[in-house]
Amino acid sequence: MQTTTREIRPSSRDAGRLRNHFNIDKKRRTNQHFQPHAHYHPFYEFFYLMNGHCRFFLHGASVELNAGDLLIIPPGQYHYNVYEKEPIHDRFALYFDDHVLTKDLREQLPLFAEADASAAIFHVSKDVRPIVQDYFEHMLSYYREASSFGDVMLSYMFPAFLLYLSRHVYEPELKETAPVTAAMQDAVKYIHENYAENITLEGAAASAGLAPTYFSRKFKEIVGTGFRDYLTFVRLREAASLLRKTHLPISEVARRCGFNSS
Repeated sequence: MQTTTREIRPSSRDAGRLRNHFNIDKKRRTNQHFQPHAHYHPFYEFFYLMNGHCRFFLHGASVELNAGDLLIIPPGQYHYNVYEKEPIHDRFALYFDDHVLTKDLREQLPLFAEADASAAIFHVSKDVRPIVQDYFEHMLSYYREASSFGDVMLSYMFPAFLLYLSRHVYEPELKETAPVTAAMQDAVKYIHENYAENITLEGAAASAGLAPTYFSRKFKEIVGTGFRDYLTFVRLREAASLLRKTHLPISEVARRCGFNSS
């Protein structure tokens, strides 16, 4: 596994990515495919692995995906992935925003209750994979058509797809988390709960029960970016949220998000 430090940034492809609040693509990857930086989107991502194996890194957590696994990544959660073990990996990625999730639809989708706060992984059993992949293929075809007819078809097919998933996916049994990875998850939780305070490398290392030097190295390796860069990312994301939702002056937003504390 590559351990190059990655810079966190919005995906460079996000501008104009959604058409009518929706996008879908299909890609084949090899083990040589490498994401140069962790990234995040202002919308949901469904990542469905048809075959192969990949590992996702999300806010300090490492999750393995195998054939038939579906990962739901909520808006604003940074992530990156690597492909490993198998030589060829085929995946669908589906992107959409809140506009397509009506209140009635959400009430029928318990899988979103888990995925709203953090990424959630589900498994599609072999007997229904052909139907799920058929949904993906048809939605991809209508999306590529780029016509009013295709957009109308998507507006009906996508909710039906979500409802079908809600009935036919299940949560896989997760493997036990390695002790160091669990420590990084504790550190990430510590950052999210205390970003407004004067967080130091030493304090974060203590929250993980590790020596600062070792913590710094493992944080980069497991989380995908440096401790200081990740802290800045969390503060900037919270500041952007406050600027959108409140009329607070910038100085107060900065204070509440920890920019005056370090």
